[in-house]
Amino acid sequence: MPQSRRTFLRDGLCSAVSLAVLLASSRVGLSQQTPKQEIGRVPPGSDVPLEAQKDPVYLFREETFKPYVDGIFQAPNARGEMIELRLVKLQSFKASAKLTSRTRETKSFSLLFKASDELPPFTSIHTIKHPALGEFGLFLTKRTTDDGGIYYEAVINHFQ
Repeated sequence: MPQSRRTFLRDGLCSAVSLAVLLASSRVGLSQQTPKQEIGRVPPGSDVPLEAQKDPVYLFREETFKPYVDGIFQAPNARGEMIELRLVKLQSFKASAKLTSRTRETKSFSLLFKASDELPPFTSIHTIKHPALGEFGLFLTKRTTDDGGIYYEAVINHFQ
């Protein structure tokens, strides 16, 4: 069936306007650039939600745990009984290579705990208790040794 001239012109004009809007919006979205002085600089705390900043782990640094190496921490097992976790190692990490121009400096460290018994396997964020540091949640991964020792490791990474 032949198309009328009026319908052809209307459809062609709508297509042209739609294409122009699409191209203009993509040009604006794709051509944005960060000024050179802003690259690699992130305002402190700007990308960390307020709720996360209230968590005690946000304030913990390597120096926080140094006095408590060989100290006892506690975490509940699946039945609610407290399991002893002895902090046996505190290891700091330094960035070894700059991979991009936007690399951010970090203060990273790991905590290695020797456990007296297993923690519940159905969760990985455990509530840790310490007389001086209080109660806080840590993401712990289980490590076992050949002689049957149970270890849990937490890695804490803070961007500066």
